[in-house]
Amino acid sequence: MNTMTNEKLAPIEKTITVERDAETAFRFFTEGFDKWWPKETHSIGADRHGVTPERVAVEPGVGGRIYETAADGTQAGWGRIRVWEPGRRLVFSWGFDKPEDQHTEVEVIFTPTGESQTRIDLVHRDWEKDPKGAELRPNYNKGWEPVMANLLKQCHAHA
Repeated sequence: MNTMTNEKLAPIEKTITVERDAETAFRFFTEGFDKWWPKETHSIGADRHGVTPERVAVEPGVGGRIYETAADGTQAGWGRIRVWEPGRRLVFSWGFDKPEDQHTEVEVIFTPTGESQTRIDLVHRDWEKDPKGAELRPNYNKGWEPVMANLLKQCHAHA
């Protein structure tokens, strides 16, 4: 039996709007992950070892990995793609090297709001699956703010 809590914790929800069509926004989120993710502050290497990873990446398609690669080539897993709907929706597990049954889940929805504008809604849920979910959730709530702000900024910078 694992030590997960039975208490349902509220999901974290963040929203931004980018000046890109939904297909382009989805591609930038996934293919351009290394361009926009703030790996200097939001990565296993930076958090645990004080060293920024060389690269962070998303492998396309269901089952694809989200991971970072250190300068020495060592890789650390962040999660796996569960749903891959280009231009519409992306769902992935999130666990930073934890066992899969302790991973939370992140869903990213891309909704066109104009000819070349897309609302990106991020929902991070299933905190009760992680034994430290209640403790980690407030930090992630704050942590997603600069991540989404950087996505917005870099999406516009890399037209």
